[in-house]
Amino acid sequence: MLTALLLIVVILLLLAVTLLMRGKQRFSPMEFYARGKELGFTVNESNLIRRISALTGIPDPTNVYWSIHDLDACIAAFTRKFKYDGTERDRENLKFMDKLYEFRKKLEFEQPKYRAGIGTTRAIKINQRIRVLIEGIGVFSSTVIDTNERYLVISYPVGGRLPPNFQWKGMRVSVYLWRQDDAGYVFDTYVLEDLRIRNIPVLQLGHSESLLRTQKRKSLRLKAATGAYLYLLKRLEGAYEKPERVPGLKCIVQDLSEDGAAVIIGGKAKVGLLVKLQLFMGDDQIVLSGTVRSAEYNIEKNQATLHLEAVKPSPRMRNVIRSHVYNIGGASSATADGPELDDSVFSV
Repeated sequence: MLTALLLIVVILLLLAVTLLMRGKQRFSPMEFYARGKELGFTVNESNLIRRISALTGIPDPTNVYWSIHDLDACIAAFTRKFKYDGTERDRENLKFMDKLYEFRKKLEFEQPKYRAGIGTTRAIKINQRIRVLIEGIGVFSSTVIDTNERYLVISYPVGGRLPPNFQWKGMRVSVYLWRQDDAGYVFDTYVLEDLRIRNIPVLQLGHSESLLRTQKRKSLRLKAATGAYLYLLKRLEGAYEKPERVPGLKCIVQDLSEDGAAVIIGGKAKVGLLVKLQLFMGDDQIVLSGTVRSAEYNIEKNQATLHLEAVKPSPRMRNVIRSHVYNIGGASSATADGPELDDSVFSV
């Protein structure tokens, strides 16, 4: 009985001490350092976060471990400090910033919009790009242009060559799509009708309640409309982040992440090409090298959208890209000045 009473007293005393240490700012060093350790930050790194939080006006540094807004303010302050000190390329500082950005990504993807997913094709929105696979024939690109309770209306699929006397109506197809801020999905369905609406050829696809959620997004992408240059490479090894001194093929970056990019070029391109992408966002020069994993050709515009899978960037380049993706300190410049689109063909 006496032991239990002493235990309760000790617990109450610890609680009282914690509340007193919080004071008006509601700050608990015990909670702060425990949370930092849980997230993988060392004591020295937690001390840095605590000091920079005070300088940025964050009353409780523990908020940095829970709030995206406060974490962004903290990252921006560290970026300014390291640039001012001339230590932004120091190995330890790069490693520390990489750890902060990894945690930033973790907080981002814990938001409900990235975790919910969809379970029916009735949740697919208009303008969603899709790929239509016909077994034994090929893969075709299309766009959802309307949807209702009975069916999806998609633009006429374009891509490969269809066999003679081919008919879409009644055909069983597999549909692939990438839902923004979510993941990839695939489902099987049938073409209900092949018709024209306002003299535009379209297909009606039956809805499905059996969507398979495939690859989830691994990094956040920055939507952009930025001029850039693209260069052909013979190999990816070597100085893949070394800036080129002469202009390359003019292109437009549609989106950008630490894992790759989507760019628009004039003409066609082959899957499997090794390329280097070079652009400016604000004062930052970004260079990524990688492989063209897919290419969607628009016949009417004579343009192709290339999806590049990048070689893992160096810590410095990765942090620069992340600063724009997360718009740390207003870093994003998605409409930065750059070259207009070239009309050249990029298929060699």
